[in-house]
Parts: sequence; C-alpha cells; structure tokens
Amino acid sequence: MISEDDKNKVRDATDLVALIQETVELKPRGNIDLWGCCPFHGEKTPSFHVIPSTQVWHCFGCGEGGDAFTYVMKRENLSFPESIRYLADRAGIELEEERTFKRSGTKRNRLIEVCEATAEFYHTLLMRGKDDRGRAYCKGRDLDAATCRTYHLGFAPGHGALVRYLGSKGFTPQEMIDANVAFRSRSGGLVDRFFDRVIFPIYDEQGRCIAFGGRALDKEKTNAKYLNTSETPIFHKGKNLYGFNWAKDHIVNANEVIVVEGYISAMSCWKAGIENIVAVLGTALTESHVKTLTRFTKKIIYMFDGDAAGQKAARRAIRFIEKDDIDLRCVILPDGQDPDDFVRANGGEALRALLDQSIPLMDFVFGKLEEESDISTPGGRAKAMRSALELIYPLRASYMIDGYYMQIADRLGLDVEMIRSNAGKVFREVQQREETNRRREQQRERAQAERERIGAEGGGAPRARGSETIASVGSAPAAPGATSAVDYPPYDEPFYEDAPYDYVPDAPDVVGAEPPARNEDAALSMLTDLERRQLACERELLTMLTTYPDAFRPFAERITEVEWVDSRNETIAWSVLATPEGTGAAEVMSAARAVCPEAAQLVSAGMISATSRHPTETNIAFLLDTLELYTARRRMKAAQSRLRSNSSLSSDERRELAIQATRDAARIRELERAVEGIADPFRQ
Repeated sequence: MISEDDKNKVRDATDLVALIQETVELKPRGNIDLWGCCPFHGEKTPSFHVIPSTQVWHCFGCGEGGDAFTYVMKRENLSFPESIRYLADRAGIELEEERTFKRSGTKRNRLIEVCEATAEFYHTLLMRGKDDRGRAYCKGRDLDAATCRTYHLGFAPGHGALVRYLGSKGFTPQEMIDANVAFRSRSGGLVDRFFDRVIFPIYDEQGRCIAFGGRALDKEKTNAKYLNTSETPIFHKGKNLYGFNWAKDHIVNANEVIVVEGYISAMSCWKAGIENIVAVLGTALTESHVKTLTRFTKKIIYMFDGDAAGQKAARRAIRFIEKDDIDLRCVILPDGQDPDDFVRANGGEALRALLDQSIPLMDFVFGKLEEESDISTPGGRAKAMRSALELIYPLRASYMIDGYYMQIADRLGLDVEMIRSNAGKVFREVQQREETNRRREQQRERAQAERERIGAEGGGAPRARGSETIASVGSAPAAPGATSAVDYPPYDEPFYEDAPYDYVPDAPDVVGAEPPARNEDAALSMLTDLERRQLACERELLTMLTTYPDAFRPFAERITEVEWVDSRNETIAWSVLATPEGTGAAEVMSAARAVCPEAAQLVSAGMISATSRHPTETNIAFLLDTLELYTARRRMKAAQSRLRSNSSLSSDERRELAIQATRDAARIRELERAVEGIADPFRQ
C-alpha cells in the first residue's frame, strides 16, 4: 500500500521536463512553456505541451494529459501504483511498502527476487565454477568475458543445485515454482527447471530479472535445444523483449530499433557496435512489442533470418505497418544466415550497410510473392493473388485497402477490379479458418484444464518419463566427486513447458490506487456546442490560474459569477484562490490535488499562454471576458427556452425572465466588443 506521503515524495523528486526529455525533444514557445511531438500518437507538428512551473502536460492532438504519474502510466503501460514505484526507483526513493515488506515482500516482488538470486547463482557458476562446459560453449560462440558480464550469462548444472541454493536464501518451494525456475515432482520434491544449459537471463525495462532462456550443451540428451521460462505473473514473452533494458537509450539516440530473433544474434550485434538492438523471445513480433518500441522510435527494422521461418515472420509482421505512423522496414540476410553468422563472417560495418539499405516491409513481402509464383502464367497469377490477399487480411478495414489492391494489381499485371472482387471471398475463408483454429485452441485449453483437475484430485501431476531422485529444499549437497543417480525428466515435455500457475494476485492498493471514474466524466459526454466551448475556456482559465495564481486574485469576485460547466473546475479554481498570496506553483498544484484527484489532467489542457502574443494581463482579461460571455449566452438561451416551452410560468416569472434575457443580451454585446480583436485561442 502506497501512502500519500510517499506519493508526494515521489512527485516532488520527479522533474517532469527531464522525464519527458528522455524520449521527446522539447522546445520553448512562449514565456514558460515547452512543446514537442507527442510520443503517444504519430504527428509532425508539435502539439505536446509541457508546463514546467506546474509540472503538468497535455497533448492537443490526442487529448491525453496529466502529471508525471499519468505520463509514466501512458509511456510505460503501467498501472497507477506501478507508475509510482517506477518513478520511486528512478529517484532512488524507498517507499514505505518496500520498507514494510523488506523481509517478506509482495508476491510480485518476491518472484523478482527469486529470479535475481537465480541469475546471480548461475552467473557465478559460469564465471568461476569448476565445471567449465558453459565457458567452453561461450568461447566457441565468440562470447568473451566482457559480453558474459554485460548480459549476465550463466550456467545451470541441474542436480538440485539451484533448489538447494534458493532454499538456503529463504525462498519457499512455491515461490520457486511460481517463478518457473523449479517444478514439483509427483513425489513432492523440487527439481531444477534448467539442467546442463547456458543461461540467458531476461530483464524487464527497468533492469530487473524476470525470466530465463537456457541453451542445451548436449543436444543428444534433450529434444529441446532452447528451453525458456513459461508465462509467469512477472513474465510474458509476447510483451517482453530481450536486451531492451540495455538498448532503449541507444534506440532514442539512433531514432531506430533493430529487432532480431535470438539471444546470441542480439549479443553479436551489440559487440559489433550496433547497440539499438533487441530480440523477440520465441515468438513473432506482437502488438505489445510494437507498442513498447514506438514509445521510443517510429522506425523499426526487423532483421529476419534468411530462412523460410524468417520470411514467414516477416509476413506476420505486416499487420503492424499502419500502427502509430510506424515506419516498419526489414532486412533479410543472405544465404540463410542469422545475424550472428553474418557478423562473425563479415563484421559489423557490413551489417550496418545492410541495415542502411532496409526496405519497406510491404515491398519485401509482395516481392517474395512474385518470386514464389510464376506470374507469367494464369495459374501462377491466381496463386500469387490469393497469397497477397491472405497477407493483407489483417488490414482489410484500413482506409488504405484500395491502395493495397492497386499494388497487388500492378505487381501481378491484373485489373484492380479483379483483385477487389476476389478479396471478399478470400477474406471470408481466412476468417472462417481463424475461427476454426480458435475453437480448437479453446478445446485444447479445456482438455488441459481437465487433465490438471484429474491430476490434482489424484494426488499430483503426471509422472515424467524415467526414474528420478528429487532434491528437496534444504537437502544436503552431493559429496564432491560423487556420481549422481538422478535420471532427470525431459524438460521439453509439453507438461513442463506449458505448466499453469496457481497464482493469486496481490490485493489492490487502497491508498495510491488509480482514481476511479467520476460521474462528471459521463455527464460531460452530453454537452451542447456552447457548453463545449465554455468547457475549453474553463480549462484554459485553470491552466493560467495555477501558473499565475496571484494575477487572478483581484478578479475573484468575477469568477464567483461564473456558472461552471464542470463542477470540478470550480472546485479547483476556489482551492487555488484560497491559497495565501505568494504561494508557489507547486504548492498551488498540491492544493488543487487535495480537492480533486484529476487536477493534473484538468489544469494541463490550456494553451493560450503559449500561443498568444499578448501580455499575461491581456490574456487573463480575455479569458475572464470570454468565460462570462459564454455564461451569459447559456443563461440567455436557457431563459428563452423556458419562455418558449413552459406554459405554467406566471406573468411575473415571465417578466423577470424577459428582463434577465434583455440584460444578458446587452452584456453579451459589451463582452463581444471587449474580446474583439484579440486572437481566439480556441481556433488555433
């Protein structure tokens, strides 16, 4: 549970401008404001607005805004409590919850600690252990000591060595199982998941170990050359990327990212001087991967292996070409080589030259379709057309679909109407095939769940092939030189590879939880055009009010006459005006947050101080006049509506309404003359 004091400590220790400038170039405009291109949607004209004095931001392109917490939530795809922890780590602040759970830890933190301890144990065995097979493998792959230290490579001997070590460190059997570094046998003991393998620790974006990949040293003893951590509460292979924690700063500097398939390929590229490199983890590029990478760059070069599998991966990636103005390009290495083979044979400069010649992914894929079919024959053209339409099926709802039809027609020498007329049939067939595969997958999952239920009722999981002696936590290590009688179960069995987890999520934070949706948000979706204009003016007023609170104090009486569209804006305005004269912007924001949890989002949406060339005093007068103008118009409109539609009004009530409407009309004319000639910020 994160306390309010800790939240405030983290907020005060975070410089929003420095945080944003890690990935966004900001330039000054106006007296105090900074602007840049929004990192959350593609744009070429800066509409991303940062106000240093109040530590808030707003994008006028996508409408997002808030403070440092909301920025990190959006950029890092984190929950509200996770964003606080992220910024606390960044600022070196130990939260109260961390101090409270220092010994026992939360569930998630404990699993990370298991992985961290496992990584250290395996790394020590690789670098200084008596068994030198891991070092011999690394030497054979040109992985020198510096690379092994950088990537924290390790060696897993098996034989219960890890289980005994983690047990001595106080970790429970269930924590080892949940972290997927061990599994329980039917007899109830624990077995190391990795055996006779070189270990590649996998880190999250913040540099915390969350999973492992293991490469078998003796392929004759196992059917799986690579064994990876299964899905766990802290690791999802479709979301995480290998090496991203080291590469992200280089990605920003280079304004591009290179994606490869394989740990060693990533390390070889790094050694060769290509440091903006990441690797997928046994899966194709996913939407989560793309979302993560496009926070840092819009240019993604997918470097596929030169074999058929690499080309298939290229085709699967085609569905991302329209995501967030992404520039998705590809490089196919010659002669079936992977990046490691190519770098070792040709060097980093040759690879850099290939990367500089990357081509748009769509061009490559369409070109391959031509190569695979003899388009000089009618049958070949029909085959290529069908393959191309299946390829663009994920883009079938795109506004650019006609352009893709034309590309296919041009490449195959066919009429575009023929492509368009066949597309519907092909798309329906692909959809039916996907639905069939989805049903089969659901059936498989139900069958797996039933097997697990039966296994649990029967007293344990299915026994692995072969006899086994299971090491228990805290058991004595084998005597030096003793011959192990352990016949380890095959780690590539589907049962162990896809084992589910009995994981109960942590209880949600009470203090520090993400603010719930407010009733006002639903009401604001039903505004008239006039109300929307006034709401924009209210937000402009709040932005300037929190930046220049003392300049507004003489106009408090005028502000009392405003009939606010959003009651939250009124609450914030009065909390600011209630602060003592001379109060700084940071303290003003604290007062606003105290009365409205959404204050950071609401006060960050104004832009008049940055776009107007007038002095601050003129802008304040303009905002107050405009806000009163909208209030008077709304009041007059309401009076006219009552006069037209309410027949139960008395003659006195009608006379009062008519008088008020007349006064409002006169005041509206005065206000219109007052704002005439001053640039309207809502039209810029």
